[in-house]
Amino acid sequence: MKLEFKHIFEISAAELFAFHENPNNLVKFLHGWPTFRMVTNDGHIRIGSITRVEERVGPLWIPMTFEHFVYEPPHRFGERQVRGPFRKLEHIHEFQGAGPRTVMRDLLEVALPWYLGGELATRLFIAPKFRRFFEYRHGEMDRLLKSGKLH
Repeated sequence: MKLEFKHIFEISAAELFAFHENPNNLVKFLHGWPTFRMVTNDGHIRIGSITRVEERVGPLWIPMTFEHFVYEPPHRFGERQVRGPFRKLEHIHEFQGAGPRTVMRDLLEVALPWYLGGELATRLFIAPKFRRFFEYRHGEMDRLLKSGKLH
């Protein structure tokens, strides 16, 4: 399943990309998302770097390992799951600047294996969770921008 999320931020593409280059900044805008935690990262998002996170599903924390495979500053970068529950999970972040504003697009390709419900579970459970997640993330990033903490 392909998903796309888009939001306009009042910041230049170069500045927004630079903020995302540090994977520790995930924690800044996901601090209130109760089912996410950062485990480790390589401190950057260049090709081959690894980020490990956990996502809570019910009482269980599910470990996921992502490898960055696209790095084209300040236009886009991407990561894909190399260990975890998904058959496929790729996430490309695109930054299209227009002066002091940036359109940020998140392009995802998501698939659960058949034994976890496959396409039906992806459509009924995973896609709605991603929608809520990106709404939350965009709101938190806007809040950080207004408070001056996104830079």
